[in-house]
Parts: sequence; C-alpha cells; structure tokens
Amino acid sequence: MVWYQSTNGKGILLPGDSGELGVIPRGSVAVIVTSPPYWVRGRGRASASRYASQFATRFAREWRRVLHPRGALWLLIGDRHDGREWIGLDGLVVDSLRRAGWVLQAKGVWAEHPSRARWDDRINYLLRFGKTGHVSLPPDATLCWRLPIPWSPPGSRWDATPPPVLRALLKLSPKGSVLDPFFGAGTLGAVAARLGRPWVGVERDQSQIRVAARRLGLERCVSRDPLAVQRALGRVLGGP
Repeated sequence: MVWYQSTNGKGILLPGDSGELGVIPRGSVAVIVTSPPYWVRGRGRASASRYASQFATRFAREWRRVLHPRGALWLLIGDRHDGREWIGLDGLVVDSLRRAGWVLQAKGVWAEHPSRARWDDRINYLLRFGKTGHVSLPPDATLCWRLPIPWSPPGSRWDATPPPVLRALLKLSPKGSVLDPFFGAGTLGAVAARLGRPWVGVERDQSQIRVAARRLGLERCVSRDPLAVQRALGRVLGGP
C-alpha cells in the first residue's frame, strides 16, 4: 500500500476512487467538502441528468457511510449554459442525492468574476447535505461570493475553489476531520491545515497526487502491512 502524509501526521492522501472508501472507518469523518469534476461532456438536459445521477449511484453510499451522523457534506457544482438556457445543475444534483437519502440543509453560490466561460459570471453552487433535516447557520453567515478563479499550481488539471470560500464552509461545519474525495491538487488540504483541522484526501489521478504531494510537502509512505494505513488514518481521524 502506498499513501502520503503530512510531516505532523494530521493529513493523509490516499490513492484511490472516491466511490470506494473502504479503508476509511464508518462515521469517522466530520465534514466532506469536495468539488467533483464538472459536467463538461455532452449537451442538453438528458446528458446533465445522467451526470447528476452518478452522485447517487456511484458516490452517495460511501460518503454516507464514512460521514458522522451529524456531519456535513458540501458539494461544489458548476452550472453550464447549453447555448439556449442555463441547465440548472443544482436542482438535478439535489434531486439525485435526495433519492439516495440525503437532506439539503443549505445552499449558496460562488460566481466567477471575471469568468473564463463564454457567459458572464460562471455560476458555482455550494450545496450542503446532511443525514437529518434543518441545520441552523449563524445569522451573519454568508454563502454568496463573487470572486476570481484562484491561482492553480503547475501541473494541476482543474481550476481551484477560492480559499476564502473553503474557509467559510469549514467554519460553518462541525468540528473534526475533513475529507475531500476529489482531492486534485490539494487546495482543501492546504486550507484545512491552516485552520488546524485534520484532513483526508482521496485522488485516483497519479499526476494530481504528485502535484498535491509536492505542494503540501507530503511524505510518501510504503508498507506491506495491511494495517499500516489504518493506523495512519487513525492518527488523523481520531473521531469527529
């Protein structure tokens, strides 16, 4: 088994698929914050619906298993204009996850400005789900931003979410460990570490794993002991 971990033992990056998180114990994660690859292939509502349905069919069960009963799942989903109208991907994704047993608890938006898309201010939805119903956010909390796309490290395949957005989402979430199952170049790990929160990243793209490991100064760990990675995870997770 190969994995990567921070020098202080409070962060760990696992090579693997975000739909297969078997090494992460049940109910051990306080918050999931992730920006899955956006819908870029296909066109029209039928294609968008197929994209949205994968969250229920491929990922929702594992995310639900590892999340604490009072934990929060934040999904960052970009909308898209198909040349005639906005698709409204947030509604499609919400409907998909509701069918899988999730409850929408809060909703926000980050508008890219200036936008790299053809249309003004590309819209990115911030969707908070949980296992139960209503959640109270502080009355002065904001879930609305108009920010440029931040710098991405060399070799990153995807644009990053602005760190101010990620910091706000973590501060509005339960205390404890943070999981990003689409870790990419590791922006969530960098933000979590600055806030003093333990984090777990999962990424299957080896090129992005190398980028994240270099960016975060992670150590490469190799062991034939099947329990070694579980012990390393235990030091990170501890419990929500």
